[in-house]
Amino acid sequence: MVDFFTPSLITSVTSLIISLVALVQFYKNQNFQQKQFNKTINRNLTTKLYDLRLEIYPRAFEITDNIYKEKGGNYDVEKLKSVLNELIEWKRGKLNLIISSEALASYYQLRENLMKNPANNTIYSVEQIEKITNSNNNFRKQLRRDLGFLFKEEKERRSGK
Repeated sequence: MVDFFTPSLITSVTSLIISLVALVQFYKNQNFQQKQFNKTINRNLTTKLYDLRLEIYPRAFEITDNIYKEKGGNYDVEKLKSVLNELIEWKRGKLNLIISSEALASYYQLRENLMKNPANNTIYSVEQIEKITNSNNNFRKQLRRDLGFLFKEEKERRSGK
């Protein structure tokens, strides 16, 4: 009687072990496929995000190119008001969905500095000039940084990280 149960016991234990190994392998494979799917979705969303940024951000660079010092080291008040209006108009719409929080904060800082009236009628103070210059440079830097993530992701993908 013992000989009768031994082969069937060995067969059932072996079958159970094989089933457990197959189940573990199935869950590993499913987890891997889910991660790959998530990466693909994220890459597609990132691609769309960068396409939109590449479409919209150049206009901000064109607008902020008009922030430059005149002879004497000061800014033209009317030109800065025009730049301010163009920046406010530029920010409307879908930009709010694609701009990073850092770039948005730098935009608000630049806008705030451009909204201030000149300290001396039509002449900005040295402090105002410095603030406008720094906030403009920071805003442009943040926009470039937003676009630079594209290259960072591509570099990481190529290096296999």
